[in-house]
Amino acid sequence: MKSPAFIFLIILFVFESDPAIGQLSSFGKIPSEDSVVTLLKTDKEDSNKVLHLVYLAKYLNNRNKDTSFQLGSQALKLAENLKWNLGIAYSHAALAWSYYVHGNYAKALEENNITLKIGEKEHDQKTIGIAYSNIGQIYYSRGDLHKAIEYNTRALQIDSALHDEWGVARNTGIIGSSYQQLKKYPEALDQYRKAYELTRKIGNKNGSAVWLSNIGDVHKELLDYNKALYYYDQSAPIFKELNNHWSYAENLMSIGEVFIGLKKYQQSYQHLLAAIQLSNKIIDPENLQRCMLAMSKLYEVSTTPLPDTSGMQILTPEKMRLTSLVYLKKYITLKDSIFSKEQQNKIMNLEINSKMDSVHIAQEKKDLISTQQIQKQKILRNSFITGSVLLLLLIVVLINQHKLKRKIELEQMRNHLSRDLHDDIGSTLSSINILSRTAQSNMRLNEHDKTTSALEKINERSTRLLESMRDIIWNIQSGNDNLGEVMSRMRQYASVVLEAKNINYSFHFPDDTSDYHLKMELKNNLYLIFKEAVNNLSKYSEATYAEFSLRIDEKQIYLVIEDNGKGFDEYALVHKGGLINMRSRTAELKGSIDIRSIEHRGTRIEVTVPNLH
Repeated sequence: MKSPAFIFLIILFVFESDPAIGQLSSFGKIPSEDSVVTLLKTDKEDSNKVLHLVYLAKYLNNRNKDTSFQLGSQALKLAENLKWNLGIAYSHAALAWSYYVHGNYAKALEENNITLKIGEKEHDQKTIGIAYSNIGQIYYSRGDLHKAIEYNTRALQIDSALHDEWGVARNTGIIGSSYQQLKKYPEALDQYRKAYELTRKIGNKNGSAVWLSNIGDVHKELLDYNKALYYYDQSAPIFKELNNHWSYAENLMSIGEVFIGLKKYQQSYQHLLAAIQLSNKIIDPENLQRCMLAMSKLYEVSTTPLPDTSGMQILTPEKMRLTSLVYLKKYITLKDSIFSKEQQNKIMNLEINSKMDSVHIAQEKKDLISTQQIQKQKILRNSFITGSVLLLLLIVVLINQHKLKRKIELEQMRNHLSRDLHDDIGSTLSSINILSRTAQSNMRLNEHDKTTSALEKINERSTRLLESMRDIIWNIQSGNDNLGEVMSRMRQYASVVLEAKNINYSFHFPDDTSDYHLKMELKNNLYLIFKEAVNNLSKYSEATYAEFSLRIDEKQIYLVIEDNGKGFDEYALVHKGGLINMRSRTAELKGSIDIRSIEHRGTRIEVTVPNLH
């Protein structure tokens, strides 16, 4: 879980529309988001357009990562065409911020170092100051607090020399956050108070509220609850006035924790409940997780009767302790969910590293073969006997090479199976375990509706688990490696799913393919792409007819799925997991996928993969 100070740093740089827009704070007065959009419509291909693209990328990086990156990249390309070095530096700073808020600190550091080098080359102190400040923030978020203080101090010195009051305030506050993490509380309070006075002086409301809230956090850590409450009560109304929902929800949660310390349990309940409602509304799982833990503690220690989770009934002391466990379970579920996302990112990094290792292995094999061939030519020129020996050596190497290739293929198969078992089956079993405990708890509380709901979810997830196991077993069985078996399984799956939705369908598959064998990777991915497409079609298309065709030539396999449904706009989709999975599996096969969808006219998906058999 990210620290509150980290979240406040992000909030500080996202919710200001004056010179305090994060890494772009030194560009002067920044227009509002609507103004930037309007200006871009009439901009010429000049430096103004570069700045406006950078501003809009900054505004969008928390809401729409892909669009933010596209705008930053577009700004960079235009600045490079104009040969405007400072514009190039600003574009890299915007890209760095996008990487930073999404946790990719290595790429953010790389982009900021480019900004720094350009600033030094151009002798532009403002640009150098931006880079130093951003690099300091990255080191802070990575936990290298001494380096964070070093770089933010450098930025602070530059901003002081340039009389940039906001820059001074921002870097002073970030230095305070580093001191707070180091538990050097007097130094942290001194820096926060300086930052607060400066932001108040220049009229930066959000910045002032952030530093007030951070001062409250320090006093809360020191268990000085009355002082903490004093500062939270000053910052909360400002966040609410500015519609800074994330910081306001954080403040409500912190006030709830303070009231627990002050043993004002009813007031704690009211603030934590408000924090939970707001966190749900803005989809802030990390603050929601902290709220659940605070609620669990509240119900455990409270001597004041509190309502149940529905807010309808006042609980007895015994039931309050049971409710504490309910909130603790919710906390653990949220924690597991956040941890699962972090693990997925780690798995992605491991897969990237694995691919890089495979490239190194291939290059080593290539170099080895080249060396052996050269050696063979030299020995053959000298004598037939030496050549015969070399030939024997070559045979041995080829046998070992075949063994190595087979070993790599088996390892890749194990990795795929391990990933499927971990991601799909592991997470499903974990959710069934949690649901079963929830059902037991609900039974003890005589909450029959909730118990029935939990049992229905257990039934649905166990059914899905059995289906996943059947798919894995089918994939690894050697008798199922011909195209006829794959097509049969496609027909079976589509008929069950589509007939349940009253969707008519037809297949145009080759007739005789019983002797046409496929590699395991091709067989598995081709079937899962088809399964994902059919699943999406049945759930979302509202189609009345679907058509499936499969065509094979010497080099390619072509799979086409069409329907007459309502279609969709891919760029407007919120959840793209299914489309991403299909694209990813097609890429693994070194193939291509073309998804064409027209609203009210249907969707056509064409997958083309190499004919590996």
